[in-house]
Amino acid sequence: MDKTRNENFLNVPPCPFRRVSFGTAHCTISTDSHVSEIDPLTCLNCEVPSLISRPQCRYLSLGTELKPYRGEGRLVTSMACRALNVRIYSLQTCEECPLYSEVPSVADTINEDHNVANIDIPVRDELLDEIAKDIKLDYGVIDEETPPLLPIRCWRFPEGHCRKFPVYTRKKVTVVLKHNQRNNELYKAAILPALKGLNLIPFRVDEELATDEEMCKVCENFQESDYVIFNLDDWSTSSVFLIGIMYGLGKKLALIKNDSLQAVPLIENIPHEILHYVQVGELKDRISEHFMAYVKPDQVDREFQ
Repeated sequence: MDKTRNENFLNVPPCPFRRVSFGTAHCTISTDSHVSEIDPLTCLNCEVPSLISRPQCRYLSLGTELKPYRGEGRLVTSMACRALNVRIYSLQTCEECPLYSEVPSVADTINEDHNVANIDIPVRDELLDEIAKDIKLDYGVIDEETPPLLPIRCWRFPEGHCRKFPVYTRKKVTVVLKHNQRNNELYKAAILPALKGLNLIPFRVDEELATDEEMCKVCENFQESDYVIFNLDDWSTSSVFLIGIMYGLGKKLALIKNDSLQAVPLIENIPHEILHYVQVGELKDRISEHFMAYVKPDQVDREFQ
């Protein structure tokens, strides 16, 4: 019968390097690479508790050479100096060392070294700028140089989130102008040169707004853009809906309307962004003047200054 099962180990000295997990005790400074589990008899024979009860040098490193059997053999305490990187066999070495730096609790210093790591990661200035912008977006601070993509509720998909992952493009202008001979001439002779003169980036959506897919494409480009040009002469229920999205996103708008063509409803409610024209040449100048207020002077070609 194993007599140790009836022994009382209440006199085992406390040790900051002893840890208990799932009914077993382990030594955190054990030098055994395979077995760290310890028996109370092992702890009774260990010199570490008495050694660390007195102030010691902060560079003292401790280890215990353990055996996995119950108290048999001799428990050896290993010591080394972390400043000199050498093993030591007597604390007298520490007393004579010019690097000796006493700490009240060498155990706290050792455990702190195990739990704290110094990490030196080079961080680029560009990365810091990106992090700063993310923080500003989280706290609702709008950066005029890089406006945030507002988290609007998606009208198309049932989960209410955009599946297109729009990417903001500075100076992008979404031009909603369906493909036909009149609009093609309008785009080539007026809209395109006006935007190029302002150093803006035009992107034309020329599909008929007949299905959800075409409207979704327009909505995605709205979110990616700084500016929007919309042709009121191509009036439809879809265009009314998309104009509402433009206003909700807070985009800078230009709603073009040929006064010689059929009138459309709701114009009297949104007069500030409507650019009236009759001749194509007029429209080019109107677009340039309209967006000039939003574009910085150093971004504009001299022809329009």
